[in-house]
Amino acid sequence: MTEGIAAAGMSKREFENAYDIAILNKSMISMASQAEALIDDMLAAVPTPGQYGFDIQG
Repeated sequence: MTEGIAAAGMSKREFENAYDIAILNKSMISMASQAEALIDDMLAAVPTPGQYGFDIQG
């Protein structure tokens, strides 16, 4: 496999670095979408404020 990579003009080290970056990029995209879903869930759990905006517990 590395012979084909070398023939394509990319060293084994460059290929490994490119592969690692691609995996890291995929995991970051996945984490970002999970965080967005979590934020959406948290926002849905918060009740909307009242119309007049005063505190009745005081």
